[in-house]
Amino acid sequence: MEILWYVFSGLLGGVASALLWSKDWCDLKKYDTFKDIVLGAIGGYVYFLMHSEWSLPNGVVAFAFGYAFQDFINGAIEKAKAIVGASKSRSETQ
Repeated sequence: MEILWYVFSGLLGGVASALLWSKDWCDLKKYDTFKDIVLGAIGGYVYFLMHSEWSLPNGVVAFAFGYAFQDFINGAIEKAKAIVGASKSRSETQ
């Protein structure tokens, strides 16, 4: 049951991110909003796998992790695209 708490907290973090970053109600119907919410739940699960037994309030940290997880994933994808693009342009010039 503990895993559900982390996934739910991450999901709430994803919902909070979607609500805070949407400009109007129509943005909440888009695929990107759904993706952010799902990534928040996945972030809560990932935090469940990584959490320690420290005295941090793990539900709050899972919420924050779910809030920021989609930014982390998007940043990693952009970095990977830049690396692949740089290696392609280098191989084409040789």
